[in-house]
Amino acid sequence: MRALAILALLAGPAAADPFQPAAGLYCPEGADVASILVGPAPGTVGIDLMDCRGARIAGGRVTSARCYGNGGAAVAYEAELVLLPSGVILHDGMRFRRRPEGGPCP
Repeated sequence: MRALAILALLAGPAAADPFQPAAGLYCPEGADVASILVGPAPGTVGIDLMDCRGARIAGGRVTSARCYGNGGAAVAYEAELVLLPSGVILHDGMRFRRRPEGGPCP
């Protein structure tokens, strides 16, 4: 029984990095691209005009088996997403800064 429990733990998904972006709207700095929305529910990320559920942010990447675009079809998604200690997100060579409460990105 103990061996079975150990195998179940090993087979489960790896935990996300403990250093995660705060929930909120992240606006691009100096570029006219779509914003990034993190949360509010765990594992929910809006990125590259995709609505991703069950997303995992770890190792400088964001991955999700289920993202939905304008057509509504579910697709897998993986991309670079690095959280700096300052709270700034790096994605596709651009910087995204968390917007204080209220209002869309400028």
